[in-house]
Amino acid sequence: MRVYFVMDIMNGLCVAAERGERDRYMPVSKKSSIIDTDNPIEIVKVLRPKYLYVADLDRILEKGDNTEIILKLKEGVDELIADCGFKKVEELEVEFTPVVGTETFDITQISRKCYVSLDFKGKFLDASKKFKDWESAVEYLNTLDLEGIIVLPLHTVGTLKPDFDLVSHVLNASSHPVLLGGGIGNLDHLKKAKDLGLDGVLIATAIHKRNIPIEIIQKGEY
Repeated sequence: MRVYFVMDIMNGLCVAAERGERDRYMPVSKKSSIIDTDNPIEIVKVLRPKYLYVADLDRILEKGDNTEIILKLKEGVDELIADCGFKKVEELEVEFTPVVGTETFDITQISRKCYVSLDFKGKFLDASKKFKDWESAVEYLNTLDLEGIIVLPLHTVGTLKPDFDLVSHVLNASSHPVLLGGGIGNLDHLKKAKDLGLDGVLIATAIHKRNIPIEIIQKGEY
């Protein structure tokens, strides 16, 4: 099972995400016990993750663009996948693996191989307004050639309490590899995720709090 280290970037700096309440995100150094910088490039140099997931919050919120930083980050890892708040098909032609979030993108317009993030915040977030629920969205996604599906309940981000119930249902419904973001808090959670059959997890808070050894993101596997 792959383990992706997560970086949320806002105003060019890494921030600590919590419950999807983006207006309250703080610089990550204020909440981390392993780093004392908010510079994304420096953080990657210090932690040396093998796989990296980036959320460009400025693009998601339509307040800016951190693409230049993301391309520099890509040079320091084996694989970088990123959600940049994509809204148009042409925006997916990037030099890294795009993550298309249902919060911002009409997934019926997907025309290239990518990850799809099933976004939730209490309810399924569907920018297309074409699906009655996440199940019907997954049924549609099963007809596409994708890298995989990321289950991202934003309300669990930073809580150290993953929604295994939701991701189990998605696993049963999806024909694609499934990854879980949000809430992975300790080694027991990693074991449960692997036992469920997940292809990957996204983690950040548990690393910053030393609940999970840094060596795991450096290895990139569990």
